[in-house]
Amino acid sequence: MTTRALVTFSRVLLGAMAAVACWPAPAAEPAADRPQPWVVANSQDRLMRSADGQHEYRIFAATVGPVPAAGYPAIYILDANSSFGTLLDEARRQQDATYKASVLVVGVGYPGEVPWHDLQRTFDLTPKVAPGVVPRGPGGQPLPPTGGADHFLDFILNTLRPAIERDFKVDRTRQTLAGHSFGGLFTLHTYLTRNDSFQRYVAMSPSIWFADGHILGEIPQLEHRVRSGHEPAPLLITVGGCEQTFGECDPAMPRTPVRQQWLETQTRMIDRARDLQARVNGIRDPALGVELQVIEGEHHISVIAPSVSRVVRFALGN
Repeated sequence: MTTRALVTFSRVLLGAMAAVACWPAPAAEPAADRPQPWVVANSQDRLMRSADGQHEYRIFAATVGPVPAAGYPAIYILDANSSFGTLLDEARRQQDATYKASVLVVGVGYPGEVPWHDLQRTFDLTPKVAPGVVPRGPGGQPLPPTGGADHFLDFILNTLRPAIERDFKVDRTRQTLAGHSFGGLFTLHTYLTRNDSFQRYVAMSPSIWFADGHILGEIPQLEHRVRSGHEPAPLLITVGGCEQTFGECDPAMPRTPVRQQWLETQTRMIDRARDLQARVNGIRDPALGVELQVIEGEHHISVIAPSVSRVVRFALGN
């Protein structure tokens, strides 16, 4: 190839390359045509550590409605990996159709996505028992380590709540604590031993059976405060109608002698809830007494959703 021909070829090649470089890039696929993560408006989650750095928690928070002049009423719910979404949805529905009341929902959970974190929650949500007492599960099986309730409550009151109140305008006179199962036990423990921590309490299917009814031994602490002139906060207890005997709401649960014994003689969820209600109401004005609702047709897990509906009504209603 002659020099002139080589120059001509080079110019043609460079021109073609320049033309290609100037072609518009393929149009990006419209975002609306691609699946996107579902994000709930006005919600967030974060990780927080306890003051001693030993425990890490996943904290969910969401507001429903505009901020009131006095600040948001706040509902704190435990086992948030399982229950926060249920509570938030119910708060949104009721705010839109029933109460027209704004609310801040705060969930205390654990890192990850699994609904239940049995090892950590068993420690966090159970009170410390007397030396030598070895708490066991309903079937007599050993439990993971227990007894961290007071440390966990310190985290909620002294670390978590100040952080929430820095980020949101909160009505400190309208704060509700709610929990299910061991979370219900923790709610009762807080109600009986540090009653002024919250203004309302909801114990959903509380594990009163824990450590042979240890929680009943804490009632005198509340009684002492009442005798000293303290007006205790309202308490609602919910329990499923099928939590003590097998019934139509448990069609998939095999009836075994061991499980029958759990329900009827060991956990005795309904009887124990009634017993605690009677004992607490015996030390206070019955007009301000503990309310117990037995929700028919529900077992220990299915009762969560209808109980959460009652949490919203109890927290926001009169």
